[in-house]
Amino acid sequence: MTQHTLTPLGAAGRGVLSGAVGTALMTATQMAYYSATGTESSSTPGEVGRRIISGVLQREAPEASSTALNQGMHWLYGSVWGLQYGIVAGSSPPRSLTRGAIGIGLTVWASSRAEMAAMQIAPPPWEDPPSTLAMDVGFHLVYGLGTALAFRILR
Repeated sequence: MTQHTLTPLGAAGRGVLSGAVGTALMTATQMAYYSATGTESSSTPGEVGRRIISGVLQREAPEASSTALNQGMHWLYGSVWGLQYGIVAGSSPPRSLTRGAIGIGLTVWASSRAEMAAMQIAPPPWEDPPSTLAMDVGFHLVYGLGTALAFRILR
């Protein structure tokens, strides 16, 4: 494989795009799952956004903007993690796609669960049933695969 040297800015930009691709793949997978099982999607990203708006900006988020806020936070979170992935992956020689996908997927999952537990939005993962954990980890591994694969292609 030919190695292309990336500048930090180039790696970050490719990472943001890759994170958006990973988020799109994860979102499509979630929508298919929710449709097949008749369950509802998570509103947790929107709750995080609402708390940021309330706590940092000292404003109330209008209830009418709940869906937009939920989607915006979901896509922002995935894209920002992609940026970080891009900087790390872009500053090292290309590695196994599988390791990159699993690494970023599990890192984002663990980070989001720690943040949600700290904000008391969701319980710590050990309080969830195994089926819920498996589904959530699976969605994040899909995100990781999309992000790592997109970065490899864009590299």
